[in-house]
Amino acid sequence: MNKYLLTALLATMTLGAAQTPNQLIVGYEADATSLDPAQVTDLNTMHVLSHMYDTLVKLGPKGDFQPALATKWQMSKDGLTYTFTLRPGARFANGDPLNADAVVFSFDRQLNKNNPGYKFGPFPFAEFYYGSVSRVRKINDNTVEFKLKSPNSAFMAALSVPTSSIVNPKVALAKGKTFALQGAGSGPYALEKWNRGGQLILKSNNNYWGNKPKSQKLIFVPMIQESQRAVALQSGTVDIVINPAAENLAKLKSGGFNVAQEAGPHIWWIGLNLKKAPFDNKLVRQALNYAIDRKAITEGVLYGTGTPAVQPLAPMQLGYNPNVNQYAYNPQKAKELLAQAGLPNGFTTTLLVPTSGSGMQSPVQMGTAIQAYLGQIGVKVNIQQMDWGTFLSKIGAGAEKSNLDMWELSWMDTPVDPAFVLDPLLSSKSFPPGFNSGFYKNAEVDKLMDQGRMEADPKKRAVIYQKAMALINEDAPWLFVNHAQQVVAYNKNVQGFTLDPISPFILKLSNVQKR
Repeated sequence: MNKYLLTALLATMTLGAAQTPNQLIVGYEADATSLDPAQVTDLNTMHVLSHMYDTLVKLGPKGDFQPALATKWQMSKDGLTYTFTLRPGARFANGDPLNADAVVFSFDRQLNKNNPGYKFGPFPFAEFYYGSVSRVRKINDNTVEFKLKSPNSAFMAALSVPTSSIVNPKVALAKGKTFALQGAGSGPYALEKWNRGGQLILKSNNNYWGNKPKSQKLIFVPMIQESQRAVALQSGTVDIVINPAAENLAKLKSGGFNVAQEAGPHIWWIGLNLKKAPFDNKLVRQALNYAIDRKAITEGVLYGTGTPAVQPLAPMQLGYNPNVNQYAYNPQKAKELLAQAGLPNGFTTTLLVPTSGSGMQSPVQMGTAIQAYLGQIGVKVNIQQMDWGTFLSKIGAGAEKSNLDMWELSWMDTPVDPAFVLDPLLSSKSFPPGFNSGFYKNAEVDKLMDQGRMEADPKKRAVIYQKAMALINEDAPWLFVNHAQQVVAYNKNVQGFTLDPISPFILKLSNVQKR
């Protein structure tokens, strides 16, 4: 038995005997990686950090920006200066005051090599989110100013993500590299104990500036196996589980458990090496998109936990274009396109598949289904499986260096802004070591992305990104597959739980309790 699964089972067995109404036990997909929010790239850790830390602003239920640690803000007419007024009296969990110095430090340590906290990185998303920032400075104890190099309509969205959490400078500098094992924020909860690979326990923060959380403790237990999460919920050793196996959902519902599902800003696709034949031919890429039955995959493999995708942006995102080519399942058309491309008998290729991974939705089963569909048009797909870490290292190096043909991948847009999907994944400025692993390049798409970032009017931004969606859909740089839904199952005695309609992939449990 996997040692991490054994640890999780022992942890839940212990917890099951000691459950109390004042605590919530959550079974999540993998253990947290770091309690320093500026270091984190995975959603599992973000579930924890969203309860330990606050950001300056937060996303409201309609996608608007609402006060958090900042009570108000203003932008200069030229779009280059943002000034934030901080919440008076806010404190970190240990009682230290949360002031302008803390805000400046939290960003400056990620951007400024001369900041004493910079050496305790790396901070992988700093340039990604704050590349447009030229300076962060304190005006007074309650006021902070951000100066941008150029207008950036995605900037406010960047400030709402866990990476932008405000950390306690005194603790971060005193702990150095070990700060990642402890953290220090101002959120509704603070760390009580973390047994790596086992329980991570948060306790209510008595110094929290907002409404006190309904549960005294949150206990996160990693459960790597999808099926184990459903078993743990049914046995009563956990109260809530994230993404149980899709095939278990009907049984959980019939057993009296609640299941919440919400579509969010997610895309699951097959990446293609556009520098390598035959994927450098648009006809071939379009043929692959016609060859798969997305509806059958989302219903038969994912049991309704996804919706078919034919563009990078999800339907709930600004810039989604409902009028693009839907690539309806049409194997005959796919064969015709292959013939036009000079490949009437198809070709042989390799598909890289991870055995697991954040947001990857049953990757082995999905890969097998896509292999079968492509086989029907003469494309022989050899599947190569590997662990998530090795897989990511190959994708990160880029398709050319790793000599890749095709690979599975997914992306969750936690800021819920189109710029944070398109710019990293499809801009020619993001070639490896950026996230554009397949080397897609379209000068007009690049131009539209730049325009979209600089345009302040949301309606005009939507039109710009819709034009980009039409071009990307036509170019078919990916084999588009589906947009995932977040799925959370929980015991019927859990009250107050809902999934955020705008950003459902990060749990919010402060108002949740057991009756």
